[in-house]
Amino acid sequence: MLSRCPAPPIFTVHFKRPLSYLTPALYQNQTTTITNAQKHDRSVLSSQLRNSGTIHESTHSAHSFYSQALKVSAKFGFLQQGKQLHSHIMKLGLCNKLSLQNQVLHVYVKCKAFDDMEKLFDEMRVRNIVTWNTLISGIINCGGNVTPYFRRMLLDNVRLDHITFNSLLRACVQADDIEVGRRLHSFILKVGFGLNCFVSSALVDLYGKCGFVEDARRVFDEVLCRDLVLWNVMVSCYALNCLGDGAIAVFNLMRLEGMKGDYFTFSSLVNSCGTLGSSKLGRQIHGLVIKQSFDLDVLVATSLNGDGREAVKLLRDMLQGSFCPDEVTLASILSSCGSLSISCETRQVHAYAIKNGVQAFLSIENALINAYSKCGSIAGALQCFGSVKEPDLVTWTSIIGAYAFHGLSKESIEVFEKMLSHAVRPDSIAFLEVLSACSHGGLVSEGLRYFNLMISDYHILPDSEHYTCLTDLLGRVGLLVEAYDLLALMPIEPRSDTLGAFIGACKVHGSIGLAKWAAEKLLELEPSKPVNYALVSNVYASERCWFDVARLRKMMRDNCDHKVPGCSWIEIAGEIHTFVSSDRSHPQAVHMYAMLCTVFGLMEENNVSGHCNKSQNPLYEGRSPSTGVRSTPDRFFYSPGSHYSEASTVRNRKTSKNSLAMAAKAVAGLFVACFTPPETNSSKDFVNSNEFKPSPVISDGSRSRVSTERRRSSSQGLYVSSNNSTRGGDQSGNVQITMEEIYRATTNFSPSFKIGQGGFGTVYKGRLKDGTIVAIKRAKKSVYDKHSGAEFQSEIRTLAQVEHLNLVKFHGYLEFEDERIVIVEYVPNGTLREHLDCLQGNILDLAGRLDIAIDVAHAITYLHMYTDHPIIHRDIKSSNILLTENFRAKVADFGFARLAADTESGATHVSTQVKGTAGYLDPEYLKTYQLTEKSDVYSFGVLLVELVTGRRPIEPKRELKERITVKWAMKKFSDGDAISILDPRVENTAANNLALEKILELALQCLAPRRQNRPSMRRCAEILWSVRKDYRELAASDVLLQPSYSKRSNSTREQ
Repeated sequence: MLSRCPAPPIFTVHFKRPLSYLTPALYQNQTTTITNAQKHDRSVLSSQLRNSGTIHESTHSAHSFYSQALKVSAKFGFLQQGKQLHSHIMKLGLCNKLSLQNQVLHVYVKCKAFDDMEKLFDEMRVRNIVTWNTLISGIINCGGNVTPYFRRMLLDNVRLDHITFNSLLRACVQADDIEVGRRLHSFILKVGFGLNCFVSSALVDLYGKCGFVEDARRVFDEVLCRDLVLWNVMVSCYALNCLGDGAIAVFNLMRLEGMKGDYFTFSSLVNSCGTLGSSKLGRQIHGLVIKQSFDLDVLVATSLNGDGREAVKLLRDMLQGSFCPDEVTLASILSSCGSLSISCETRQVHAYAIKNGVQAFLSIENALINAYSKCGSIAGALQCFGSVKEPDLVTWTSIIGAYAFHGLSKESIEVFEKMLSHAVRPDSIAFLEVLSACSHGGLVSEGLRYFNLMISDYHILPDSEHYTCLTDLLGRVGLLVEAYDLLALMPIEPRSDTLGAFIGACKVHGSIGLAKWAAEKLLELEPSKPVNYALVSNVYASERCWFDVARLRKMMRDNCDHKVPGCSWIEIAGEIHTFVSSDRSHPQAVHMYAMLCTVFGLMEENNVSGHCNKSQNPLYEGRSPSTGVRSTPDRFFYSPGSHYSEASTVRNRKTSKNSLAMAAKAVAGLFVACFTPPETNSSKDFVNSNEFKPSPVISDGSRSRVSTERRRSSSQGLYVSSNNSTRGGDQSGNVQITMEEIYRATTNFSPSFKIGQGGFGTVYKGRLKDGTIVAIKRAKKSVYDKHSGAEFQSEIRTLAQVEHLNLVKFHGYLEFEDERIVIVEYVPNGTLREHLDCLQGNILDLAGRLDIAIDVAHAITYLHMYTDHPIIHRDIKSSNILLTENFRAKVADFGFARLAADTESGATHVSTQVKGTAGYLDPEYLKTYQLTEKSDVYSFGVLLVELVTGRRPIEPKRELKERITVKWAMKKFSDGDAISILDPRVENTAANNLALEKILELALQCLAPRRQNRPSMRRCAEILWSVRKDYRELAASDVLLQPSYSKRSNSTREQ
């Protein structure tokens, strides 16, 4: 019964019961129970194995029991349980059973326990072909060299079989080594396995994945009796190499020989139809799918239309029909959900996988990383990646692509380098992802280096997608001539996406001549696609060539049957609302366009409308301001809670880039609106929900009704965006803040809830009624001078508009009588200063301190460069740096923050009342009262010195020459005695000494007396990234380096 009941995963098994005699019938029952359990839940298997350690060697069922138990351990990766079973087998004298020894070896292979696998193999006195095949398969899975063992097989005169050759060919595929594969092919022909279907399928797969389609077809034609697997591999070979005609021809030949095909066949065929762009052929294949009843297969259905919601519906039908979806089905579903960016269904499938204990399958983990990334949740992708114990090439490629997809180019490159350090050989897709990351980040030298590395070191021939990334990379930084030379010298004909990337770069940099050259080739290559005409038309429009625009519009009408209209859609409570240009079909269209007019009115008042000036375009003359060129900008919502009180999630998507994106960014700060981030629930919350039932983010519908309004009563304040849940599982949604709830959260501001003193008053810890733990800043209005009210409003405006991983998140504020209350994120692990003083009982190692410095640099760079207006923090210090449970730094206390002046006009802030903390203040600010971003850079330099020395900026109890830490440290550093500056609690290693020198060198630049000699915060972050990279490379070979005390490690901390 238990084996058929899903239960939470339990991954430990203990054999604590003494050995005793059992009847054969009981053995048989145990064996049957475990066998049935394999079909259901891995969590149950642990409990079954836990209760079954009582076996006697005299019974025949003992062998059967251990055989089944070892199969379970191998299938689900139970290494410890497998070792326990191995010890029992030895105790009971069953170690002379070759079949059991082979199964134990299989467990070690599946768990990638290479040392145990080799040790057991060497101890085996008798080996058969199964033993050798198991060992070879395990070595290949561990990425080892299988050649010595293959030679030993030949020297020992072991008779090879088809399994052996299949494993060896698979190794050639993984290594992308076609030369070794050809030599192995010759040996296969020599020993007489050339006509074996199983071996021939592996050979076709090898040649197909290496791009040698003709060789694959030659192997295929030589086989007289072909099975369905060989036919599928051949069809897949053509589909993989974008040869749709060949795939269809093989399928027709397959039908002539009486083979009907299965769902793998039709999945490849549908992809081939997409490659050919033939809807007619696709409909014919679809008819065959329906005729042969494959339309209910999730994999085929997903390939047919990419409809993730329909795929989930089919999955529900499977569950209602008592079918248990396996890892292949769930991975296919997740792929569809990711392609459509439907995060709700992604989390639901993730929850189902957790419930049923199949999340640990590598295929599902990889699919989850891709799905979360495409749904906008890089945090979810990283969490899934961190849970993979043994990532393979697909896993590494998925997380590299996730970083690249989110524009985190340097992080993507760092993960790629880490993959190489783990001896994982990249393939063409991995290089494609890292080239894409370099393209997004404008990293020309890195991109060219990886492109050459792919060709010279790994012997991978670039295809059109690689050239597209390289063209886009060169075009982004304005190297149009180099990009043109690349297109002209490409060994293959440039495809439409390559030409499109080049045309887009020409548009940005105003090179109309090169754009025309590429446009002619693009329209000649694909004359019937409207998107090509739209792209070229936009280039001409940007250069005000209106006659060319009109000409292209006419060509598009003549050559294209239809144009797919650009549209945007918004997801509210699981329902999709779609809009096209001038669309008034929505029931709330009147209110929407009224709000849109309000938006543009405020844009004009705030001089924002200049971001998108289309009035000079004669093609847009005569259109109404409420329709036509104006449309809702990206991620802007029109008070969604007002009409959808039950809405659990609001998400916005667009099919094309809107030129109002910059305007929307500027307008966003003018409104008190609800901006829902990509992720609002962790998968843990879905585990306890019903199957595929959407879990609401906000349980109280009244919250959403007021989440976008500014209450003018004395007890309510501002409501802002909901924030992502923390790693510990706490969440915060759109909170309706009242003074009564604040009193309840803090027990009437009990002293026991007090956690510190902030810039504007006392800080308390509280728990809101939805369970969110927050920090509550409380201050009396009467304690403020005439400037405090304005600075309080400055803090609120600052907090309301920024959201960054390394900044404390803002929940809201309210005013009540003579009090002002600010509610922000609660960060549980104390301040950096407390950790430097060892008040938390542990010592920060230099690796952790370097990571903290990078986090702070990221946060301040974001404030300086990526907010609506540059924001100067003005009080960077160690007591304002909070640490999470994972020791991620968050910059807090915006009490002294203010908006920077317009630096383009040369103006700076002049403040007659200097604010800040002694020891951190910019000396030039003290002299001139002029505040700029470089004032924060100076404070950051002080923080760097504080990190490496562990001392406070001012140490009044020390000797006179050591009281001012910065002067003392810089004097020591200038004298070449940097090692004496290092915090004595930090270990003295070569890696630490290297990092110390470079950090102090950066600090010296930041502490320059004149602000123009200081680097920007962005440059500081880049230098620290380089320091950390060098530090890790040296630390990897430093035998004296001890692991950090913190829970965070370099292998999991890549941001």
